[in-house]
Amino acid sequence: MITHLTPSLRRLVLGSAAAIGISSCAIFASHEEVAAWRAIRENTNSEERLVALAEYAARYPGGAFIAEANTELSAQETTIWETGNSSREGLEYYLRTYPSGVYVSQARERLDALTTVGERREVEEARVEEMEAARAADAATDRRLWAGRAMEFWTRNLIGIRNYGSPLGAVARANPDFSRVFGEAPAPVCTATGCLKHYHGHFAIPNPGGTRIERDMHMYLRLALGDRGRLERAEVLLPNKGFSRWYELENRVLVTDEDPEQRQAAIEWVLARLEPIIAEVASGSRPIDFLPDPIPPITASEAAASTTAADAADEAPSAPAEAPAEAASAPTEAPSEGGTSAIDELLAAAAGSDGSVAGTDAAVAADDAAAAESTVVFPNVLRAIQRGNVRIVVFAAGDEDYGDAYDGFFVERVRE
Repeated sequence: MITHLTPSLRRLVLGSAAAIGISSCAIFASHEEVAAWRAIRENTNSEERLVALAEYAARYPGGAFIAEANTELSAQETTIWETGNSSREGLEYYLRTYPSGVYVSQARERLDALTTVGERREVEEARVEEMEAARAADAATDRRLWAGRAMEFWTRNLIGIRNYGSPLGAVARANPDFSRVFGEAPAPVCTATGCLKHYHGHFAIPNPGGTRIERDMHMYLRLALGDRGRLERAEVLLPNKGFSRWYELENRVLVTDEDPEQRQAAIEWVLARLEPIIAEVASGSRPIDFLPDPIPPITASEAAASTTAADAADEAPSAPAEAPAEAASAPTEAPSEGGTSAIDELLAAAAGSDGSVAGTDAAVAADDAAAAESTVVFPNVLRAIQRGNVRIVVFAAGDEDYGDAYDGFFVERVRE
């Protein structure tokens, strides 16, 4: 025993024991633990340091430095909880740092609630994106189909008019669909001899391996008025080989007008769209041989005055599913002059005190003179039928005809 040692030997033994006690941590801590602890002490990032302390405590629960680690972790727990319990990131950080902490159950409940809300938000965002994609697809479809909707609507409605030869206001009152849509945007412009409505849309045709082809689709609805504003004729005119442009717009396929086969295919496609409507609305009509006069060109002042639609897809009318039953039985004589129609206001500015349409101005007269000097262009008749005193003609521009030549159709009163 130490009590039997000499004083000098006793001092040597006690000194050795003290040395062993001082280095006890180094004796019981592995090199890996000491390295981990040293890394923690040298880390100046408070968030990373706490996570490292938590990892140390989990890996070395009986480690040489566990008391110091637990003390520092405990000192920071409430602060970490209070500053981070309102966000997903804060809750996840707390649970990672204090997997057995005081607020673990609350943290998990809040994180579950945030997860549920987040999942609902993701579902809602996905639904909104899906709806926006569907709206974009619908808008693209509208831009592609506007000409077809307009052509089918006006074919049905203009052929369905039973009182050609009546004042335009009376025609409008007897045909409410015609009156409503004719007065809508793009607004028509009325002069002494008629009214003009202009649809316009720009589109591009894909061209694999090359630059896409830019096109413009124009559609004019023109009403020819006789004395006292009587409706004598209604025309739908498509300039610049408009049947070809309609085919291109809807099918996104290039039509080379100089190619007879491509041009003929476009015309036949148009006829296949219009003929069923004509046969339905003009039931009881008969085919006729008819050579029409040249179609009067749209003058510069008329084109400038007519309102051009910024986006025809938003303004072209939709064709109804079937012709109204009233149209088939409407009387051929003019209806009562009582009541008003949407078109009356448009006509009021052009009407004189006696109900006749006002005279033309100098600009219109100059245009008429210019039109008289223009090249005479006869349309190629594709279909011509007559029902009672109304003639319906579908026509196309000739192969070599451009400019004032049109594709389209007209409906007119026949004076026997």
